[in-house]
Amino acid sequence: MKKTGLIILSFGAITTAVFATFITPYGNAKPPSLSLPIAYERAMTALGVATNQFHCLSAQVTTDFGADGEWQFEFYSTNSPPRPKWVSVEFNGKIHIEDY
Repeated sequence: MKKTGLIILSFGAITTAVFATFITPYGNAKPPSLSLPIAYERAMTALGVATNQFHCLSAQVTTDFGADGEWQFEFYSTNSPPRPKWVSVEFNGKIHIEDY
């Protein structure tokens, strides 16, 4: 039983290490190919009518969805209790919305 658990744990650690090599941080030395104002406008358009229910707390460049990078915006609801919502705008124009 201990061997099976150790094998599963080892497999999980190796799998995590392999997938972690595919996620590379954005090179901060190069400027984003999509400007912040344009990305923010696209994020607000993606929120649609919910724009009055959320306010933006942060924006950062990441490589979570695309290797070329994207702007990731963190929004919180203005209602109680506050709920987070993330909108990612890839530099190629694709948009991803995630709710908590």
